[in-house]
Amino acid sequence: MKRLTLGLTFLALFAACDAVAQTKSASPGRAAGTTNASSFDALVKKADAARAADQTDEAMRLYKQVVRMRPGFAEGWWYLGMLYYEADQYPDGRAAFRHLTGLKPEMALGWAMLGLCEFEIKDFDSALAHLEKADQLKIPSEQGFYDVSKYHFALLLIRSGRFESAVKIIGDFARQGKDSQQFAEAMGLAALRKPLLPNELPPLEREMVLDVGHAMCDSAARRAAGAERDRLELLRKYPTAPQIHYISGTMVLANDSDKALEEWNAELAISPEHPQALVSIAAEYLKRGEYQRALPYAERAVEASPNYFAAHAILGQVLAEGDLDVPRGTHELETAVWLAPWQPQVHFALGTAYAKAGRKTDAAKEREEFLRLRGQSEVAVSKP
Repeated sequence: MKRLTLGLTFLALFAACDAVAQTKSASPGRAAGTTNASSFDALVKKADAARAADQTDEAMRLYKQVVRMRPGFAEGWWYLGMLYYEADQYPDGRAAFRHLTGLKPEMALGWAMLGLCEFEIKDFDSALAHLEKADQLKIPSEQGFYDVSKYHFALLLIRSGRFESAVKIIGDFARQGKDSQQFAEAMGLAALRKPLLPNELPPLEREMVLDVGHAMCDSAARRAAGAERDRLELLRKYPTAPQIHYISGTMVLANDSDKALEEWNAELAISPEHPQALVSIAAEYLKRGEYQRALPYAERAVEASPNYFAAHAILGQVLAEGDLDVPRGTHELETAVWLAPWQPQVHFALGTAYAKAGRKTDAAKEREEFLRLRGQSEVAVSKP
């Protein structure tokens, strides 16, 4: 899928451009009253008129003249890049948005469009880096545009194995009632921990991915009746499939933690080294203050998946919070932060461990980073 119904999206973006670019009045030659400035103004007006009249080729030709005449005119690069994107000319669009981000590095929209162009030419690593940069700068929530950028960001997080972050993004959409089949498919890929883009999914796996995705979206949106019906249907259709009992446990955790433990242990009967089930069981016992019961599950999680940040995080919390071995617990939490520096809760847990060890300066730094990352994650999915 290339876009999420972008028909009106870019009209809104064009309208928003003046507010975000803020370059017309700031361009040095435009206020000088010189002949060159008048010629430049006239050329920009012609380009704007061609764009407004949907004369795409003519608008491209004129905007290329605009940016040749004044390479520092960010608004020209913006419109040129948008025209290239809409015309499916992604390499040229990427070049235009590279110019724009060089001129306006604080402009989230520029980084987002650069990432979307790179997504279309399958430069996925660069696309992830630039969509993440846009996310950090807080993408404006104009109708449709935010959705497109965040959706593609979630797809790239899934592809890179950052499933928890992708689930959070898609869950936020579900809570806004935005859980179309495209979102459900992405949620299913993330929940089943398949590092694939939707078009890479084998056809025989699609039904289960969609079933899981719809169930997880219902759960995230707190549609209790639908979520329970979905959960039971998953267990009926896929009783021995890996990951299904784990997902079932996560869906009932908020209302029935004993049932969640039962489901996670059922997952371990199918997949004895399932790291997420091990982490979840350890986390539930940690929440109950049963540190000795939590410890073996946390240890097994690290053994099963030594590069999984959550395994090190839960082991560190059990050891530190339970006063079982604070120095080792701190080291495990440091490993978790190293593996997943983008996870705010891991920084908070490490800060707590540092405070317990009397490392006040380090604790303050980790809590500051926690607040910074949490602030990024609390950007609204759409305007209220």
